[in-house]
Amino acid sequence: MEEKSDHTLPGGSALPDLQQSVLDPETLDQLFVDLASLTEITEIIPKAAAQGYVPEHTEITLEASRELLLAGHVRGLQIRYNYQGSQWWDTLLPAPGNQGFRIVRIQHDFD
Repeated sequence: MEEKSDHTLPGGSALPDLQQSVLDPETLDQLFVDLASLTEITEIIPKAAAQGYVPEHTEITLEASRELLLAGHVRGLQIRYNYQGSQWWDTLLPAPGNQGFRIVRIQHDFD
């Protein structure tokens, strides 16, 4: 990941670190391989339109979500997963100018 953000809320509570980068198609493919083999996927949320989401009770596989993203049938994906005892959320969106895919990754600590 290239860019990292560290912010604090009023009152001193720290926001989780936010990491951003742009992935080329090969790196995106490797991300999906890693997600499938190294993590426990808890939820995949497709973003269907600028101001809407796919219905909440729709279940989608990792491979199907990848195909939808690559074909341009969704505006983006949020993949939520557990990895090494932490919960992570990766948001994937097409990068401007057809220059790969933007990833925004955040580690959540809900304890």
